[in-house]
Amino acid sequence: MNMEDKQKITIRFGSWDLPMTVKRKDEHIYRDAEKLMKERYAFYTNTYKGLATERYMIMCMLDIAVRLQHTIEKNDSIELVNKLKPLVDDIEKLLKQT
Repeated sequence: MNMEDKQKITIRFGSWDLPMTVKRKDEHIYRDAEKLMKERYAFYTNTYKGLATERYMIMCMLDIAVRLQHTIEKNDSIELVNKLKPLVDDIEKLLKQT
């Protein structure tokens, strides 16, 4: 992949600036992820007052990891259904023949 396909961006979170080089087509994904991180961090800091910054970050990481796991499980289920559909169709055809 050449540099024309990549782009330099800076993700900002709190007082941190995270310079990154990403695929140009993925920039919106990084921007959406930055927004999600900030939203979840704000939720936890507003809901659980007075905790250490590290605790809020761990809460955010766990929240986002659980969301990812839900998505993975959902996609696995869809993939399984798609694999089983031809078999179900064949069984239905056989049942109609008898």
